[in-house]
Amino acid sequence: MFSNPNNLNISDYAQQHRDLIQTYCQLSIQPTLSDLDSAQLDHILADAENDPLISFLIDEADHMLAHLYSFIDEADISDQQQKLQSCLNKAWLSQAFQDLAYRLQTSQCKTLQQYLQEQGFYQGAIDGVMGPVTKAAMQTCCDQKGELPQPMPIHTPDPVN
Repeated sequence: MFSNPNNLNISDYAQQHRDLIQTYCQLSIQPTLSDLDSAQLDHILADAENDPLISFLIDEADHMLAHLYSFIDEADISDQQQKLQSCLNKAWLSQAFQDLAYRLQTSQCKTLQQYLQEQGFYQGAIDGVMGPVTKAAMQTCCDQKGELPQPMPIHTPDPVN
């Protein structure tokens, strides 16, 4: 674990290790390394294994160099960002569904089901149960509309245990 005896902030810490990171950058862009350079790079990487902030600074340097030398394809980055956003949206929706199932009163769930049915997303019974068919209809609605369904404001007080 990292210990920071001087209580330096990350900017001060980076400044303190500026020469180390600069050396790392100079060595890492070389097409070949001498034995001495290779040993120096190994030493820097060993330091990074033992110090999370040095590791972070090296990761940032690698990222900067990858952009500087066009090692990163911007289309790939955009694709990865879209995939990440999709995963985050699914995780958020999953949590929202769990929360709704826990908080919605039967009458509120029926209102939601009625709305989803009117919009063509739900073919199940209007029973007030937040089951898999209702969740699937909400997912489809979210995918097509880009937001959670909004039939009317639904105030969901915290349940009383």
